[in-house]
Amino acid sequence: MFKGINQFWVGLVLGCGLVATWVFLGSSSGSVADSSGSEPVQDPAATSWVSHARGLTMAGNREYALPLNNPDTVSAEQATHLKESDLVIGLSIYGKARAYPWWIMSNFHVVNDTLQVGQQSQLPLMVAMCEQCSGSAAFIPTIPELEDRPLTFQICGVHNGTFEIADFQSQSKWHPFAGEATEGPLKGRRLTQVGSTITSWKSWREKHPHTDVVLGSETLRQRPHGQSYGASMGHAYMHPVFGKSSNLEDQRLPSNTLVFGLLPEPGGQALAVPYDLIRSRVPLQIDSNGQPVVLLPSGDFGVRAYARKQEGQTLTFTPVSGSTFSLQDQNGNIWDEYGRCLLKNGQAPEGKAPQLKMLRGYLTEWYEWVSAQPESLVFAED
Repeated sequence: MFKGINQFWVGLVLGCGLVATWVFLGSSSGSVADSSGSEPVQDPAATSWVSHARGLTMAGNREYALPLNNPDTVSAEQATHLKESDLVIGLSIYGKARAYPWWIMSNFHVVNDTLQVGQQSQLPLMVAMCEQCSGSAAFIPTIPELEDRPLTFQICGVHNGTFEIADFQSQSKWHPFAGEATEGPLKGRRLTQVGSTITSWKSWREKHPHTDVVLGSETLRQRPHGQSYGASMGHAYMHPVFGKSSNLEDQRLPSNTLVFGLLPEPGGQALAVPYDLIRSRVPLQIDSNGQPVVLLPSGDFGVRAYARKQEGQTLTFTPVSGSTFSLQDQNGNIWDEYGRCLLKNGQAPEGKAPQLKMLRGYLTEWYEWVSAQPESLVFAED
């Protein structure tokens, strides 16, 4: 009996925060207030779930710890709530494009979303962003055991220099940008990452004219969270709450340096690459854990990482006419920034176009990256 009650309350805490809990509990000690005014009566079930629930619910700032679920969107033509200079997190997948304004994300941090990719096909998405560490990433939040029940996420605390998230279904804790469970029943599981970039609304709209964009009110834009600080990528301000959980001792790079972190595969080692280096050497072609890799800038603040192995051959790329979005390999084939082969042997590929493998990683500030990946290497030019 109590097991069922425990599962109900943990779900309630994650879904609705602590407010509903205090209606029934007289205090955090696990007592229930008697309406007659007598001494509280101990609830024997409370002690078995309260500590767990507290560990999965972020204290304070409740309005900024709640996720944004299936937000309304409008077309680019209808997006009067955006300024051309507004930063957005842009996703393009299966021929559909969607933008998440920075100022909306900074008020919610986590979005549980759904993308219509066909007349009868829907793709679940989870997008996370932290205006403190400049980190962001997007994932398909499904696991084999619950393939038809996407995981739903919410902030649950602060850890290793950024926020931590938990899924509603298993109460496992996850790193928001690595998409990997760090505690709980799903520890070690990884979500499938979706390529994303942070760029201006003007740039995203020009490149993706048929995009839609998440809708937000002017009142939401004016909310103070994320406005005074965190209005730019790689800003120097760090809230003390994040500083306490950060690795600030490793000064191989200045704390707020933007880096693209390549996440390690089992037995491998993480690698941080300064973002300025990626932008100055296009395409940046390196080796990571013995694997040839190409790193491409995407938008104003974004990186796409691909394995350079294709059909057993290591490809070497050069820009096409100085373009940062089209690359030519040593065989004369043309590839775009999404790792798709546009021209093979001078012609459009027949059937399914060859695709480079996207590698796991995300753009963030050095202090956040090295807090989560303390053994990370740092790439430097020879």
